Amino acid sequence: MKLSRFALACVAATLSMSTLAAKVTVTPNISLLAIDGEKVKSSITKSKNSFDINDTNTHQVVVRVSEVVTNGSDRTLFESSPIIVTFQGNNQDLVITAPRLDNMRNANLFAKNPKITVKTSADQEISTKQDILQQSGIFPDTRVAEDLAEYNASKGAAAVPNLVSLSMPAAMPTGAGVKASKAKITVQGENVAEQMLQYWYQQADKETQARFLKWAQGK
Repeated sequence: MKLSRFALACVAATLSMSTLAAKVTVTPNISLLAIDGEKVKSSITKSKNSFDINDTNTHQVVVRVSEVVTNGSDRTLFESSPIIVTFQGNNQDLVITAPRLDNMRNANLFAKNPKITVKTSADQEISTKQDILQQSGIFPDTRVAEDLAEYNASKGAAAVPNLVSLSMPAAMPTGAGVKASKAKITVQGENVAEQMLQYWYQQADKETQARFLKWAQGK
């Protein structure tokens, strides 16, 4: 009898946990840079577009919106600054979305006032806190976890204090007053593939760049 009750309790606990399990996905124009304080690993050919949550705790992601937009007669790759989005976990699947940006005017308006939306599978928008993650250094995306930890420690609008790293690594010297700047790539003519390849190569970490060069050289 006791064993039967124990088995039923285990089944109930398992069912309870499964009902809380939910998948969070992002739309194709969004890249995940960090999830709950951890840098997302990605490569030139593959990027993470979803993750699972199994609680109703506060979660925090850093995302970037990227779109190829029209700019006069050219097509230009637009990239937003990293956007911090904090939201409460849910027992429904969630979708993180950004508006479609089809021209440079809309892209510039979004850059000035970015707005990310988080909705449930029932299309209900949930409350979020959002802010821009300020970055510095020559390769700012390599420091996204450190920059996010510093942001959370500063108690910003979208900060989650319990995600602050207990032992943050020493900051790399970047030179006084050096600020990251994102170059815009103009995509036109027959060099579209080449320019996009250059862009993704620049976004990759050193290990991925090394693997790509080895592949390109046929070794």
